[in-house]
Amino acid sequence: MSLVDIKDLRISFGQVPAVDGVSLAIDHGDRFGLIGESGSGKSLTALALAGLLPEGARVDGQILFDGQPLPANEAALARLRGRRIGMVFQEPMTALNPLMRVGDQIEESVALTRGDASAGAIVQLLQEVGLDPSHGRRYPHQLSGGQRQRVMIAIALAGEPDLMIADEPTSALDVITQRTVIDLIDTVCARRGMTLLFISHDIKVVAALCDHIAVMQQGTIVEKGTTEAVLNSPRDGYTRALLAASKIPRRRAAVITAGASVLDVENLSRVYRHGMWGRSVKLRAVDDVSFSLSKGECVALVGPSGCGKTTLARMLVGLDAPSSGTVTLDGEPVSPAKMRPITRAKMSLVFQDPFSSFDPRMTVERSVAEPLHLLRALSATEKAARVREAVEAVGLDVAVLERYPHEFSGGQRQRLAIARALVTRPSLVVLDEPVSALDVSIRGEVLALLAGLQEEYHLTYLLISHDLDLVAAVADRAMVMEAGRIVESGRPDDLFARPRHPMTRALADARLPNPA
Repeated sequence: MSLVDIKDLRISFGQVPAVDGVSLAIDHGDRFGLIGESGSGKSLTALALAGLLPEGARVDGQILFDGQPLPANEAALARLRGRRIGMVFQEPMTALNPLMRVGDQIEESVALTRGDASAGAIVQLLQEVGLDPSHGRRYPHQLSGGQRQRVMIAIALAGEPDLMIADEPTSALDVITQRTVIDLIDTVCARRGMTLLFISHDIKVVAALCDHIAVMQQGTIVEKGTTEAVLNSPRDGYTRALLAASKIPRRRAAVITAGASVLDVENLSRVYRHGMWGRSVKLRAVDDVSFSLSKGECVALVGPSGCGKTTLARMLVGLDAPSSGTVTLDGEPVSPAKMRPITRAKMSLVFQDPFSSFDPRMTVERSVAEPLHLLRALSATEKAARVREAVEAVGLDVAVLERYPHEFSGGQRQRLAIARALVTRPSLVVLDEPVSALDVSIRGEVLALLAGLQEEYHLTYLLISHDLDLVAAVADRAMVMEAGRIVESGRPDDLFARPRHPMTRALADARLPNPA
């Protein structure tokens, strides 16, 4: 008998079906992966299994857990959810209570599920997920992303569940932390003999963890089977398309003109001072960094979370002032206090999350046109022409300009974010994780767009990413950052194949193999 047996599950909101006839069985001790693009119904299927669907959801079909239907009574369902079903969510910062120490949150979960909330039980759970017991006295904001995710796993394990549901638990983590969390889930499941339902759009992660896979598209399961069979011999066209999209095409290497430097960074440092227990503590977020970017080049900046990548990027585009050192763009100094508008117009940013980077109250036309206030010599007619040109350059029709951000898909919003970045015709574009929030099929479209635009407009890119496969495919050079310093740089293939610095080696070792 299967631990989980879902039969003809249908979930709808009003007249809109979100999950349409899903059936799957998960055996005791199995590791089952659910993959598909955003909106395919993966998370809703898992939430239905845990009894956590939002209000207004209409549910039909049957869900059996260990041979029994899910309880209709909420109190009984809550007991099942805590004691036999554990949940690990994508973003631990929003799932944890910011006002409680994490040890107290683990203790609360243990008390509700086991009734035994002894200090020894809390320490045992912290140690099982690889945290020192002293971490229990900290608040969520005092932990790194990986440490917070370990706390979430400890909470999920508190009731000693038969099933762990992990919904995109590694998508927001850097490559080293991601690998650590994957290995932790693998170890815990093996040690406890626990069943795993792992939800992700990252095929490499699912291939590393799961024995069986189901592929979802628009609320239905289009293919399921063993991991090896589905990934090596996919039968459905959608599965084949997902696998093809997960392989990043290599960008043609840029032709670099000697001496054609666009950006020059010399001895750049950023020191923060924090008051603590009556003393001033210095934190060197960026420490004596120097490098140059040539015209038409794509240079990647990689490193673990907290190494200083974002602080460095903010100083490069004049959003933060360095404590020492200089940044020059096309020979002009970059400084928040002294930079001329024309110099600021020569640099643009494309952010990780295209939705949060737009003002929801502004039309797309106003948002894309906003940077043009830096080019005071342009007339209103010229500004309107620039906006139309930028939108058409990213493959969208100018008819979309009167719409609002929520009316677009994630891929379309990222195209619009790129259009906004191009509207001033910059020399340098900083790409901060530009495709990590996108599905694999949309990711390929956006990467192809960025490569085409770079070649057409002779753009220089600084790409911040934790995806080493992406870096190897699109970057001419990669710079590895650790503790605020650039510790190694070179061609990505050479750098990751023959790393010299321990941090580069750690990044390369954490890289997951490509399936099939």
